[in-house]
Amino acid sequence: MKKLFYLIAILYLSLAAQTNPKFPDAEFQKIVVIFTNDVHGGIDQSEATFINPDFPPQLGGGAVAGRYILQQREEARRNGWGFLLIDAGDIYQGTPLGTLTEGVAIIEYMNAVGYDLMALGNHDFDNGWRNLKKLAEKAHFPFLAANLYQRSTGTLAEFVKPYIIKEFNGVKIGIIGTTLSITPSMSFPENIEDLEFQPEVAALSRFIPEIRAQGINTIIAVTHAWLAYDPVQAYQELLKKVKLGDPSLGSGGSAQEIAYLVPGIDVMFTGHLHRGFYKPWEEPRHHTLIFQNYANGSNLGHVNFYIHRRTGTLAGYDFVSDQGALFTLFKDDFLPDPTIARKIDELVRQSEAGFDEIIGSARGNIKRSSQGESALGNLVADAMRMATQADIAFSNFGGLRGEIRAGVITPRDVFGVMPFGNRIVVMNVTGQLIKDLVEDRVSGNSRGMLISGCRVVIDRSRSDGSRVVSLTIGDNPLDLQKIYRLAVSDYLAEGNSGFNRLTEVPAEQTNFTGILVRQAIIDYIRKNSPINPQTDGRWQERK
Repeated sequence: MKKLFYLIAILYLSLAAQTNPKFPDAEFQKIVVIFTNDVHGGIDQSEATFINPDFPPQLGGGAVAGRYILQQREEARRNGWGFLLIDAGDIYQGTPLGTLTEGVAIIEYMNAVGYDLMALGNHDFDNGWRNLKKLAEKAHFPFLAANLYQRSTGTLAEFVKPYIIKEFNGVKIGIIGTTLSITPSMSFPENIEDLEFQPEVAALSRFIPEIRAQGINTIIAVTHAWLAYDPVQAYQELLKKVKLGDPSLGSGGSAQEIAYLVPGIDVMFTGHLHRGFYKPWEEPRHHTLIFQNYANGSNLGHVNFYIHRRTGTLAGYDFVSDQGALFTLFKDDFLPDPTIARKIDELVRQSEAGFDEIIGSARGNIKRSSQGESALGNLVADAMRMATQADIAFSNFGGLRGEIRAGVITPRDVFGVMPFGNRIVVMNVTGQLIKDLVEDRVSGNSRGMLISGCRVVIDRSRSDGSRVVSLTIGDNPLDLQKIYRLAVSDYLAEGNSGFNRLTEVPAEQTNFTGILVRQAIIDYIRKNSPINPQTDGRWQERK
């Protein structure tokens, strides 16, 4: 069966080598672009729990991606096409491999596969800008951030460039990058000291004329700004802001807002929201094409552009797949590059040193349940809340895949409970949304949820939507109008397991902390050991 998948993959690659007859080589320069965003250290093999949490297929990670990238670059070289490999930020924070090496392992991988550039994401600052500067020095490619300045000098940060110009057989394109301007609201002050994050709109408006003055007529923007979960709805909301003359316009916003306000951008590659789109969203006013991949190294994006040789303008684009620009890196579909696989395996071995050290102990078995309250469910939700200093935390029963036995506890035991690479997301949400989420999870035959920081009383004899009898946060009744900090996993933040309402939370109210849920559990056990497994009545259901 695996050989069959590999033959399909080879056919897939051979189709990529075909030239679109609408854009003959004599008149158009083909440029192959492979793009990633929000990799978050996900270059090791992993499980595609987002497809099937119970029986997840295997993802090949960076070794599979690397083989595809190297083959596509070689195919482009043989045919005289241009080739670009780009990333839109948040490269390392979120896995042991990325976090424990402070991004070094991910930069080494990116060097090995030959990235041409990256824009900076908000989590790339999580170990401070000096660490980011060290990563820039190790990288064989530039970090782009036209809107990142140093306050002390008033000049661009020393470890970034505003843009680069690439030439392919005499055809030039400009590539400009920006970091997320709202990063200061999602980062510790010491990590971004002396840095000024200017609005993307201002920076792009400043540098695009400079690029065009060099006779360049195709411009690509790479930014960690986001394309919304529902681009059509988000664009209608943007138009309302424009009509009302909202003073916040242009001060930092979504990729759609940037594309609306800044003319002259042909293509944008974006990120931050962990939501991929197989086809680009075209901004109606300036016709900017916006591409966005999924996250955590699970996918690659691939699009081919055609540049008119005489005018240097973008004439069109196509994909290697009928589905569109994105494809998932299933381990059974593509063979890995052996050299890259060995390198990643060694990096993983080094980063997972200490997985058998003793981090604490349990005075009894810490058990889970499939419904209602459990000692393990309480521990996990408490750990998520305390790691982020959120008001409350919600999680799902299916996320707990094992239990912890009485006695000593090691990180490997925690991985048995939480084998997924899920990270904590903190959202600023209203009390009304919190109540609605709980109602959703007890409607029909839904089993409920894991909670921390609140107490809930449920009456299932009532009709759906009115089963929450009591809900208190801390010592106070829920205030439907108040804004609370809610911690959930990124899996739930993407609307899974009945938490679809969370996809409605605006990006500016969402912080992808980069903290692994399992790391939060490890830290909690270290701090609170020995653990006394218990429940405390935080979730009650009337009979």
